[in-house]
Amino acid sequence: MPTTAVPRRTRGLATAVTFGYLVALAAIVLWPHHVDSGAGPLYALLLRYASAAFPFGIDATLNVVLLIPFGMILATVLPGRPFIVLGVVWAVPLLIEIAQGLFLPGRTSSVLDVAANTVGGVIGAGTVAVGRLLQRHHPSRHRT
Repeated sequence: MPTTAVPRRTRGLATAVTFGYLVALAAIVLWPHHVDSGAGPLYALLLRYASAAFPFGIDATLNVVLLIPFGMILATVLPGRPFIVLGVVWAVPLLIEIAQGLFLPGRTSSVLDVAANTVGGVIGAGTVAVGRLLQRHHPSRHRT
């Protein structure tokens, strides 16, 4: 399959967005206290008016959503290495929760957070994999 070169400007933007996401992710997971500690009233509103959007609760849903971009980044950086991607999307949340439990007394460590984060990473990586499959089967639709 012929490859198309990604314009330098697009690559630069993708790199900047990736860097920004990873910095924000690090800040969120390593902040000394829960970053959403004051969001109780907002969460109550969301559950009252949009409960279907949070079938497993707000915390679990947000933990899934938080790692979707991470899985997408890994699948993009490590194409054709699904087992490495799966290992990393499981190991990173596990290490984050261990670090929170050991070094951040204002945070709580949870196996459920590891599971939700891993699901998010898998969804992100799966999205990239499906996109690649679709592009392979319909290359003319994705030319610029």
